Amino acid sequence: MTEVEPNEAASDETGSEPEGAVIVAAVDTSGNASRVIEAATRLARRNWHGAQLNILHVYKTGMFDRAPPGGGHANELHEEARHYLDHHLRMAKRQCSAPVTGHFAVGDPVDEIVRLSDSVSADVILIGVHDASGLERLLLGSVAENVVRRARCSVFVVRNKQRPPKRA
Repeated sequence: MTEVEPNEAASDETGSEPEGAVIVAAVDTSGNASRVIEAATRLARRNWHGAQLNILHVYKTGMFDRAPPGGGHANELHEEARHYLDHHLRMAKRQCSAPVTGHFAVGDPVDEIVRLSDSVSADVILIGVHDASGLERLLLGSVAENVVRRARCSVFVVRNKQRPPKRA
């Protein structure tokens, strides 16, 4: 089931479309999500005057879903996911003055990221990457990799910064 709901929609005072780019920042529950928000707000501040920032959090469902720890119910998990989105919305609003709109979706992250980027006519998608390997990558694939392949706009992949090894 797919459910996409705008959350705290921000609009231009005049009611007209923004002149700048439309940015979609997809956040998950990893520690890399804050880096995605930082990169998206930096793009909005420095590169596009009048940019519009859309923050998306997808509550993933699928055949590998696990029972929640402690026996929580699906409604509690949805509420927790919405709080997670709200946290990142507040973070984005503190970091830039561009209009910020939150979106919560339930379903496959790749499908929902591509669907939202199409519906808002995104100019760029920002997404974090996990360096999964082996069986996990074989079974599940990479969300970032699949978004890069399916998106109709540019995709900016945000990685954890890794320092090169020191030479002796």
